[in-house]
Amino acid sequence: MIQVFSAHTSEIDDVEAAVSEILEQLNINRRLKYSAGIMYYYGDFAHTGVVQQISKNLPFPIVGGTTSNSAIRGSKEDITLTITVFTSDDVAFSAGISESLHNQPFMPLEKLYKQMLEEKPHGAGKKPAMFYIVVPHFYEITGDDYLAALDGLSGGVPVFGSVAFTHTVDFKDIKTFYNGVEYDNAMAVLAFWGDLEPQFFVSNIPEEQIINKQAVITDSYRNRVKRVNGIPVLEYLESIGLAKDGQLKGIGSFPLVLHLPDGSRLVRTIYGAEDGELLCSGAVPSGYPMGISFCDRDFVMESARKTAEKCKKWLESRNFSEPRSALVISCAARRWTLGSDVYAEVREIDTGLKDLPYHFIYTRGEFCPVHIQENRTTNYFFNFTLGICVL
Repeated sequence: MIQVFSAHTSEIDDVEAAVSEILEQLNINRRLKYSAGIMYYYGDFAHTGVVQQISKNLPFPIVGGTTSNSAIRGSKEDITLTITVFTSDDVAFSAGISESLHNQPFMPLEKLYKQMLEEKPHGAGKKPAMFYIVVPHFYEITGDDYLAALDGLSGGVPVFGSVAFTHTVDFKDIKTFYNGVEYDNAMAVLAFWGDLEPQFFVSNIPEEQIINKQAVITDSYRNRVKRVNGIPVLEYLESIGLAKDGQLKGIGSFPLVLHLPDGSRLVRTIYGAEDGELLCSGAVPSGYPMGISFCDRDFVMESARKTAEKCKKWLESRNFSEPRSALVISCAARRWTLGSDVYAEVREIDTGLKDLPYHFIYTRGEFCPVHIQENRTTNYFFNFTLGICVL
């Protein structure tokens, strides 16, 4: 069993007041044998030293990073730092930060994984029950590359987590975080060890919202689409009214929907066009059927409601006697779709999950497993989705 304590502060300039507020809410004297935490914040909290001082006052590992917005149950501020502490007598934790990832993640992650195996608590088992990861902002490396490395190293341990993000329009100052230190190009990892069976829920795009269902990616490389239905991708987008004179039109609201051989779907947001190619947020393999969906505010709100409802019904069906908590990640593109009311989706989660404690984070990409069977999951990297992990 894992107990969860969460805290938040909007005090950026007064470091002492911020630390006091966090420690008072967490009351770390209640912690059990093993503890660890995740923390998300506006970059300004690190600039003034709040992040570093909170870390110094907590005697266990913390991973996290920057984001545009985060929330826990009860927090209402637009500018906030949020932290969740996991503590348990039977589920153990280990954490670490990779070396710089550069253009390929496997070697740095292999070294980190071996280190975590060596440092795992005695009797914890051969491999973790779950990873929580925070990865740096990327273009050349995609979320799929990180998953491929972790799957290969661990044999498919469930991976849940986020891509570090920021509140600035130019995406500067994006950082991952581990034990009081920020990093530009490293992955932070928290491993859960022991008898833990997390449950995962992922929003989807309804079939009726997918247009151009007969399209197929006919030429691509990693996260770049070159040709669709045998013609240049910009020419194809122009034929359906989403591009003109080689320029994309409001493409942030029109994610690609890839249909996978196992019947599941992957959603990819579009960063832009470069050298006549479509630059996407994740891998876009050739030969995959694809569609395009229009995602507006109503879609974001409805998908949040439905995903929270699925989570609530599952909890009610199990009738747990022990407390549970949720980690919730949502794509930054969903936040942009909401306009100025950026916490509208959080309110849906707050209502839908009833009294369940949660930690909500906006991210540039979502790592969330999909349940293939009751006790078997497959890891995916998503975009424009909402993911919930119940511990």
